[in-house]
Amino acid sequence: MEQKVLLVDDDPVTRAFCADILAGHFRLATASSATEALRRLRQDGPFAVVVSALYLPTPDGRSFPATVRLLCPNTALIVLAADPSPETVMNALNNDNVFGFFNKSEPMTTIIRKIRAALDMHRRQAAMGSPSDRNVLSMEERSFLRKLAISWPC
Repeated sequence: MEQKVLLVDDDPVTRAFCADILAGHFRLATASSATEALRRLRQDGPFAVVVSALYLPTPDGRSFPATVRLLCPNTALIVLAADPSPETVMNALNNDNVFGFFNKSEPMTTIIRKIRAALDMHRRQAAMGSPSDRNVLSMEERSFLRKLAISWPC
């Protein structure tokens, strides 16, 4: 299955510029708002990678990274921001589980490399399957954990 990338930015110039370049490298879809992106994730997904502006001026915009994480836990999120503060970068990386964070003025070659790394990670995760698809613990490990749980006083 071919992996898809979703580009989300409310600025039409930035979105068109990025889309022109990224479409030459990836199977790309675009959205102009968090609301439109969420609709595309639900209807056109799955997407391996979402590349999004950090602040999207719609009701869903501020919570967009967290919503992507909830709806699509296997989707890698790469965030683009114009002049972010160090606190903004750290907050996004720590709280939103962002795969990459770039200034919008970053060279597109750097962003393309990060998207390729995210696609590679997504491909490896898909090949492994989800934990529910396989037995994660051996019988010995299960037995040990069962005995340990029974021995606890609580």
